[in-house]
Amino acid sequence: MRALRMLPVVVLTLWGCADETASGDAGAGDATADAAPRTCTTTFTFNLGRQARAVSIGGEWNGFSPTATPMTDMGGGVYRAEVNLAPGDYGYKFVIDGTDWRLDPEVTARRYVGGTENSRVVVADCTLPVLRVERANATAEGALELDVRYVDGNEGRGADAASVRVSMSPTALPAGAVTFDRATSTVRVRATGLAATKYTLRINANSANGRRAQELVVPMWVEREAYRWGDGPMYFVFTDRFRNGDPTNDGRVGNVAPIADWNGGDFAGVTAALREGYFDRLGVRALWLSPVNSNTHAAGRGSDGRNYAGYHGYWVNQARQTDSHWGSLDELRALNAEAHRHGIRVLYDLVHNQLHNEHPYFRDHQRDGWFNGDGSCVCGGPMCSWDDRAVDCWFTNYLPDVNWSNMAMADTMIDDAWWWLTETDADGFRVDAVKHMNFLSTTNLRARLDRYEVGNARMYTVGETFTGADGRDLVKAYVGPRALHAQFDFPLFWSIRGAFVSNGGTMGDLENSVQASERAYGDAPMSPFLGNHDVTRFMSEAAGQITGDSRELGFNSPPPPPDRDEPYERMALAFTFTLTLPGVPLIYYGDEFGLPGAADPDNRRMMRFGTALNAREQRLLAHVQAVGALRASHAGLRRGARRALHTDGDGYVFARGTGNDAALVALNRGGTERTVSVRVPAELNLADGTTLRDALGGPSVTVRGGSIEVPFRVRSSAIYVR
Repeated sequence: MRALRMLPVVVLTLWGCADETASGDAGAGDATADAAPRTCTTTFTFNLGRQARAVSIGGEWNGFSPTATPMTDMGGGVYRAEVNLAPGDYGYKFVIDGTDWRLDPEVTARRYVGGTENSRVVVADCTLPVLRVERANATAEGALELDVRYVDGNEGRGADAASVRVSMSPTALPAGAVTFDRATSTVRVRATGLAATKYTLRINANSANGRRAQELVVPMWVEREAYRWGDGPMYFVFTDRFRNGDPTNDGRVGNVAPIADWNGGDFAGVTAALREGYFDRLGVRALWLSPVNSNTHAAGRGSDGRNYAGYHGYWVNQARQTDSHWGSLDELRALNAEAHRHGIRVLYDLVHNQLHNEHPYFRDHQRDGWFNGDGSCVCGGPMCSWDDRAVDCWFTNYLPDVNWSNMAMADTMIDDAWWWLTETDADGFRVDAVKHMNFLSTTNLRARLDRYEVGNARMYTVGETFTGADGRDLVKAYVGPRALHAQFDFPLFWSIRGAFVSNGGTMGDLENSVQASERAYGDAPMSPFLGNHDVTRFMSEAAGQITGDSRELGFNSPPPPPDRDEPYERMALAFTFTLTLPGVPLIYYGDEFGLPGAADPDNRRMMRFGTALNAREQRLLAHVQAVGALRASHAGLRRGARRALHTDGDGYVFARGTGNDAALVALNRGGTERTVSVRVPAELNLADGTTLRDALGGPSVTVRGGSIEVPFRVRSSAIYVR
């Protein structure tokens, strides 16, 4: 997939359009102070930034003519056109001087027409009223304020006050909380005394002649401090392997090795862990759930010739059903509600590259262009390279590859994602296999999610683009204001593994890798991590237990928990580093205590808790809990700028934040105890005489002469705060 290219700034205002896919507020500008009705023209504005001989719009409505829809020069390189478009879905481009065709860089949504990518505008029926949020606020004390303007359709019949309906979940609005101001056509919601959690409000209204506005869904959070993605780590719950909360929904496929079959984890188990505060003690602020959709209950043949079950969730066979092994839709809703009561966001793993051949979409549309090819091109097979055919190869012959250039299929997949989001009150998505899909799959998802951010809740999408240490250009190609919010930082992952598993390179090399990521991704809230479900476990690598064919090792001689301290010390160091980086650090389930494992599926063992952990595992868990909780409570570690203060072969010191919010992170992966003098730059605002305590229990340090003397203990870390 090509990298993103900078284009001139453009502003598109959709007048009279209840748009579901183009960026920006649909119909923006036609709601005046006296609630004037909508108009029925669509206004395009293009800031080319320079003069041109001619600028026009080529779109589906004019057969993509380069001249039929001219734009007016408004001066200063700004061009505008008002177009009378019937309700419908249109692809278009701007045309400069008759030959230079450009996508609209200010519109996120895309539409394929005849195999060509275009910008997208969806024009709705201008006779219908629309509802728009004008004010959305919630205080730490539990007061919620919401103002929604009713904008009449162009027929101008006005609102039917009796039709105004507002509902709220998970608790109902108190009596008298909703009023309707006829003079300004404004629905006002005022509620107080609300508990800290997420609330979803749904607003409905009709015109006096019975025309119904599309329901407006407004997610709102009441919480002590407005959340930012990155305030705490994200935890990857591999549902089937996490916790068995309801044995009545268990069931195996059979003819499958136990480590490759269903193991009994479910939504009820995750909910129980939430109630017990397991994630709170880790400082976790977001959960990534493995795919929640129903999967095939039949076995599938792997590339190694063994049978596997769909316990992982990536063999989806139904669009809008949970899998019976995990629980019902209501149980999923209950999980989300419990997470929200703890201030924890929930992301679903979104499987958009492939479906299982049992899926009704494949059964009903396999000959309608909804899927790429016929399965003869299997990724990595003859004449079907993972790289050259990344977008259209099938992962295996029973997983049809989704054709995202087919708009019927593309819209169906986005509609399904929207359904999961709004029907179960989730907070975003982890997007699987990003580099294997057309770019439209992420742009159109982002466009839809942007429409959902009308309250104070902010969505998050984080993508998986599995790549090597040199893959930052590929990773960042899918990140931006009109793409994914972030991705997992695979290039940095390989540096972290190399630095802490086996003392590869120097700590200066690790700092260089961090800086390379900072330059590549800017302020995107990327996700650094130590491990996931596709790589061997950190603990077994650090113990030197991974030799030969790691998959065969997992089936035939799975590595046990190490019986010495060093691998646990290395993992504690790696967690101190990763959990104090900017972004949204990931904890892969079980890594917090050092769950061992070889390659997939051995890296997906059943989770262990409490007394099932040995003494070394309990110490590592306590360490990760301490670092995670410190990040959750310390402003500098959550939001402070990062500065490297010292690196050498085995030592590393960096700072987050300044002044009272400063935190200095010190790491020594070496086997020798020593003391290093570290200069404290003036911009940290730590005056001489300032004493910083080690929040992890080590000795304090004091700033003297603009420096601190950092005691580097053997394979240990410290976090110095005021």
